[in-house]
Formats: sequence, structure tokens, C-alpha cells
Amino acid sequence: MSVQRYLPLIDELLARPLSGDDAYHLVTLHESRDFAPPNDDWDELMRTSEEFQEELEELAAALDARWGPHESMSMEDYSYMDPDEDELPPFFRELVESGYFGDLLYWRVGDRLVAASVGHEDKEEPVVLFAGVTGSDEGFPG
Repeated sequence: MSVQRYLPLIDELLARPLSGDDAYHLVTLHESRDFAPPNDDWDELMRTSEEFQEELEELAAALDARWGPHESMSMEDYSYMDPDEDELPPFFRELVESGYFGDLLYWRVGDRLVAASVGHEDKEEPVVLFAGVTGSDEGFPG
């Protein structure tokens, strides 16, 4: 499966205007089926997760070729946060509300950050490869 088909979607996100420092855009690039009963095959979920992770690595290589090496950050600290109670930057609030706690890969492109990861909210939910663009550094390392 070629990740080249995702590049125009990411380019479109970069071209969209952002209103304010907190603005962001997210797009689902690839989504699996759900794994709710009676389709709750654990082995298939693990295979699907591995395939999506490989696809993320291929996407990262394509974006690295465009913009240089990516940075990465763990979302583990965010996995303990409650978006209703904790103060979160808007981009990360959306990720937490979606249950997307996979390591986040990101690139600085001009005055924006482009991020990509694999999300999986719950064992019954689909696995999702997504990308996002934000104009805010808030929540990112350094």
C-alpha cells in the first residue's frame, strides 16, 4: 500500500488557513474496521496495528524526504489526562478526546507543525492513521 496517496491530503491541510494560534486541522488517512463483538479477533487487531505502524513509518520516510528528519514525542503523559479537568492545548485536547496516544511524529514546516501517528481509542474501535497541522507549539517538546 503506497503512502504517496496521503501526501496530497497533508498538503491540503497545510494550505488551509488557521484562525488563531490554537487552530489545528486533523484528517484520517486510513481507518480499519472496528473490532467490536462479534468481530473482536485479538490476533487480527494486533496484525492490523502492526500494519498501520508500518504505514506510519513509510509515511514518515516520505515526509522526512520532503522536510528533513522528524521529531517524535510520547503521548504517554497525555494518556493520564482528562480533557474535561486538565488544561490541555487544543490540538492535544482533540487527540486525548479521540484516545490517540500513539507516539506522535512531527515536522516543522514554516510556521506550522505537521504531525502524524496511529491512534486506537479502545479495543473495540478502529485503528486510525491520522495527520494533523497546527500553528501552535504548545504541548510539543522544546
